[in-house]
Amino acid sequence: MSSLKTLSGFVPWIVFTLTASRLGAGAVGVACLLALVVAVGLIAREMIKGESPKLLEVSAAVVFLALGIVAFAVPGVDAFLAGYGRALAAAALAAIIFATLPVMPFTEQYARESVPREFWHTERFRSINRRISAVWGAVIVGMAVSHAVAGTFDAPGAGAGFRPTDLVFNWVVPGLLIWAAIAFTERAQRAAKTDHAAPLHGAHEATASP
Repeated sequence: MSSLKTLSGFVPWIVFTLTASRLGAGAVGVACLLALVVAVGLIAREMIKGESPKLLEVSAAVVFLALGIVAFAVPGVDAFLAGYGRALAAAALAAIIFATLPVMPFTEQYARESVPREFWHTERFRSINRRISAVWGAVIVGMAVSHAVAGTFDAPGAGAGFRPTDLVFNWVVPGLLIWAAIAFTERAQRAAKTDHAAPLHGAHEATASP
């Protein structure tokens, strides 16, 4: 499973955060529209390549379509969404990840691209992806909390000047959380490959013994 490809699924969320953070109240609908366009573009790219759309991109399209409709239809909530829209979007994504965990852990879609089909429905394969997806879900919950803190204490749309609260809670903390999730994912993948190779190596030695 490619960490880079997994991260590409978060691009719509990053676009929304960047736009909403820089422009603030009055631009939440635009931020949602941009994030929606990026999400649809990612979905189209997957379909053109003959791959199934990923949960992250589909979730982004649904979430930002819904937030965009609210932002454009109810201008009175724009200031609230400017402060807390990122937290709401992250919370919605975390809820989707945990809701689909028993059925289709979102990392399984990426793992299937590098794991032979005969392993897709094994309990071990599903268990590893449930564990990795659960960690990502917990990380995104942490990001939602961090964004909420930024929304509470920061002033969106204050311009491009230095805003410590925005920097720390909208970027540094989420960045560190994502880094931790990537590190966990890579450790889990290495452990899974080692565990899978050990029986094969043992079988090879037994076959080679006189």
